[in-house]
Amino acid sequence: MDLDNLKNSWQQQPNNEAAMKITPSVLTTIKVTQQQLTLNKMKLARLVEGIIFGLIVIMLSQYIVNSFSVSLTAPLLSAGILTIFALIGLAGNIGQLVLMDNVDYSLPIKRVQKDIYLIFAHKLQLTKLLLCSAPFYMAYVFLGFELLVGVDLYPYLSTTMISFYTISSVAMLLVTLWFINKVHYKNINKPWVKKVMQLIIGEKILCMAQFVNSMEAN
Repeated sequence: MDLDNLKNSWQQQPNNEAAMKITPSVLTTIKVTQQQLTLNKMKLARLVEGIIFGLIVIMLSQYIVNSFSVSLTAPLLSAGILTIFALIGLAGNIGQLVLMDNVDYSLPIKRVQKDIYLIFAHKLQLTKLLLCSAPFYMAYVFLGFELLVGVDLYPYLSTTMISFYTISSVAMLLVTLWFINKVHYKNINKPWVKKVMQLIIGEKILCMAQFVNSMEAN
C-alpha cells in the first residue's frame, strides 16, 4: 500500500480520533523512511558495481602492463579504451555513494525529494556515458579474441571489413549521441523517453522528475 492509499484508508475509518493520528508530520516521516530504504538498497547496488568496475580496471591495467610493447596493437588499444570506460563507471559509482551519504533527511521533504532525484539524475548521466562505449564494440571483439584465442584479429581483416567497422562505429556514435541527448527529464512527456528513463531509474523516480520539471517551469 502506497502513501496515498494509506492516507485515504485512515480517513475513511469510522473512528475520527484514529484518523486524526495520521498527521502531516507522520506522513512525512513515513515518506522519508521509504526514501531511506530505497537509498540503502541503491547504496548496496552501487557498492557491488563499484567493486566490479574496480576489478575490471585492475585486470585491464595488468593486461596493458604485461602486453605493452613498442608497437601499438589492436588488443592493447582496445584494453586502453575499455579501461577509460571502466574508470568512468568506477568514478560514477563512487560519486553516487558520496551523493547518497550527503542527503540530509532533516530538511523539508521537497528538498529531500529533489536531492534524491539528483542522485538518480546522476545515475542516468552515468548510464548514458557508459552507453558511449557501444560504438567501440570492436574493442570488445579485439580484446576478446586476444584473451580467449590468443590471436590479434586486426591483421587478418581486409580493407573492406576495416572500412565497414569504421563506418558502422561512426554511425553508432552519432545515434548514441542523439539518443543520450534526448533521454532527459525535460523530454519526459515523450512516451519512448519515459519508458527508457523508467527502465534506467525506475517508475517512482519519474514522479520526482516530473516534480523537478514542474518546479523549474514555474
